Amino acid sequence: MRVIAITHLIIILIEVLLLRKINITNAGILLLIQVNLFVFCHKPTEPIRLWMTPPPEVAKTAAVYGEIKNPYATDVEIRTIVSNGYKTVDFHETSLDDQSGVTRMRKLDYPILLKANETIELVRSGKHLMLYEKLDHSGKLELKIQFSNGESRTVLVEERAL
Repeated sequence: MRVIAITHLIIILIEVLLLRKINITNAGILLLIQVNLFVFCHKPTEPIRLWMTPPPEVAKTAAVYGEIKNPYATDVEIRTIVSNGYKTVDFHETSLDDQSGVTRMRKLDYPILLKANETIELVRSGKHLMLYEKLDHSGKLELKIQFSNGESRTVLVEERAL
């Protein structure tokens, strides 16, 4: 959308320059048009919503659920996830083994690909985050997600009862 806003500005500038009617009023109008186009054409990033059930005090691991959306028109990868309350954060996927009929949980290695406008649903008995080695930390649990495009997002994990 920013490309559209910039294209409109260029077209307006060419029209003004070709007609040679540039003055302080026209320049002010051009600036207001550009700001308006930029603000209203810019797609805000959608929040990442994550939640967990409060683990028992003696538990060293926890699971996190929710959804991680890719708000970009291009593919992006999740490079790492770091927690303020746990030493390690891994992606896991629970699946049913057709041959044995046993449900297995396996670790998914980083980077995790998010295709353009894709949402990863983090659910029980599916993809989810596993947090290992609880640290001595009081307060709200935060996860910092590092993306391949250089963006880093810190998400506050909501606590929900079963």
